[in-house]
Order: sequence, then structure tokens, then C-alpha cells
Amino acid sequence: MTKLILLDVFSYSCMNCLRSLEFIKKIDEKYRDFGLDTVLLHPPEWGFEKLKQNVEFASKRYKINFPIIIDKDKKIIIKLKIKFWPAQVLVKDSKVLYSHIGEGDYKKLENRIAGILKLKKKKIFDKEPKYTKFPTIYCGSRKKGRIRGLKSHSKVRFGTIYKKGRWVQKNEFILSEGKNNLLTILTKGKVINFVARSIGKKQKKIEIRINDKFVRYLTINKPQLYNIINLKNSKIHKLSLSTKSGLAIYSFSFQ
Repeated sequence: MTKLILLDVFSYSCMNCLRSLEFIKKIDEKYRDFGLDTVLLHPPEWGFEKLKQNVEFASKRYKINFPIIIDKDKKIIIKLKIKFWPAQVLVKDSKVLYSHIGEGDYKKLENRIAGILKLKKKKIFDKEPKYTKFPTIYCGSRKKGRIRGLKSHSKVRFGTIYKKGRWVQKNEFILSEGKNNLLTILTKGKVINFVARSIGKKQKKIEIRINDKFVRYLTINKPQLYNIINLKNSKIHKLSLSTKSGLAIYSFSFQ
């Protein structure tokens, strides 16, 4: 019997992909014994995601037991006409039977799987799961990150990154160069994450402040998604990060 393949297009430093992955895991667990094979298709959002060892490390960290295809040059997603992820594609007999871009529609995906497999079992989702939707703030020039100097009279706006000290905007990230460097942004949501890495062999220690009050220190090493802080409410807060040289920050995300 030809298996039904669920391709989940996913990159390991993408918060939306990681959130979507939890629903995909539930669908796989429910339907794998009835003819569903789940495969993660991993195109790189960032250069470091092209490296097999980084993807393997993330696979262990997030307890991913599916086969992973690293689409290093994005040839597969181009063929599938997918430009954004997360995304889900159902394939059987080399034919695409269903395709969805972005988070959501997990109930619709499950119904399609059950229909193709001709199953009449009780479904996982009786209604569509809800999740917060806040825009990502990008730091690099490739994704048009907005970087401004931070001055005492600066009016801080959401979506713009304010810098003090020596920061250099690269293609994918903003890089600290110098001893005393500060970044400030406005946040949304209760959970604040960012994609970052340490440039060089040493770990990087950053000081985190919310509304100018010290919260904690965070150590950055491997390139990945880091949780900065979990807040009690979804009000807009001012987040400040202080660090020395060698910290690369790719994006900030919220939920």
C-alpha cells in the first residue's frame, strides 16, 4: 500500500515552525499506524541552518523523531512552489493532494488526512487551535531590518531596533563590536524570543532589562532560538539587551 506522506516544511530557529510542530506531532501520533508518514523538510532561513550538525542538534533538543530532509539549496520547496514556512503538504503517489502555508488550519489538515486514508475515527481537533499572531522583528539588511541610533530624546516604536555602542548590520544579522553595546526594542506578547549566536569560540553573556529594570543574564553560544523572558501580561514593554563584542542577533519574535 502506498503511504500518504505529510511534508512539514520547517526550520529549527523559526518560532512559528516550532509552535506548529507540536500540532504536527499530535497528527503523526494519531495517524502513523493508519498509513501516514511524516517527514520534516528543512529549508534554511539562515546560513547556519544549512549545516547538518546544527539541524541534528536541534532535532535532539526538540525531540523530533521524524526523518529530516535538509533542503540546503531550497530546490524542493521551489519545486513545491513554497516560499514561506511553516507549511504542510500531503503527497501520495507523487501527487500533491493538499498544501497549506503558515500556521493554522490543523483541523482542516486532519480532516483531509482522515478522508484520504478513509478513516472515521474521532478527530484530534474539534475546533481550530488558537495562537497569538505578532510580527517578527528582523535585524539583517536582507530582511530589511530597521536600525536606528538610540538617543535620550528617541521615541521608541515597535518594529524598529535602537542601538547604542558599536553595532554593524550584516546581511542576516546585527553584530556587536566593542565593549559596551545596547539594543532596545518594544515587545508584544507574553513570551519574548530571539535568534542569536556567539561569533567566535567564547560564549556571550548578555544583560536583560525590562522597562529599565534588571531581569537576568543570558548566555548565548550555539545558533538557535533563545527564550529571553516570559512576562505576566501582553502589554507593550521596553526590552534592553547589553553585551560586549561578538553577539549576532538575527530576529526577535513574540507569542
